[in-house]
Amino acid sequence: MMPQKAIKVEFSAQPWQLTMSSRKNFRISITATNRGGTTIDPELHRAKLFVNGNEAHVWNLAIGNGKREAKWSALGPGKTVSMTWSSMGEALLPAPGIYRLSLRFDATEPAPIDVEVHAG
Repeated sequence: MMPQKAIKVEFSAQPWQLTMSSRKNFRISITATNRGGTTIDPELHRAKLFVNGNEAHVWNLAIGNGKREAKWSALGPGKTVSMTWSSMGEALLPAPGIYRLSLRFDATEPAPIDVEVHAG
């Protein structure tokens, strides 16, 4: 485990309002910045996404698998790495309603994001 302040983790989701038929346009991203003085493995595979308080297993599969650029596991001082997924809308947002997305990574918990899905 790395020092808490060495890595800054952020996440974003867009759009915040969509319809059931436009969930394919939903994008979710994670960004990590190394604020320390040495190269580290940010271990982003350990970041957990929760939707309305429930762990999102589709996120776990996505963040833990697939091809990654080298800095995903060796992030230099002052460097940033990010990844965006555009295939999780239907799994994360299965029905009309308001969804609170929250990310947990060690002691870091960025502000949650509310997404509203309309029936139309």
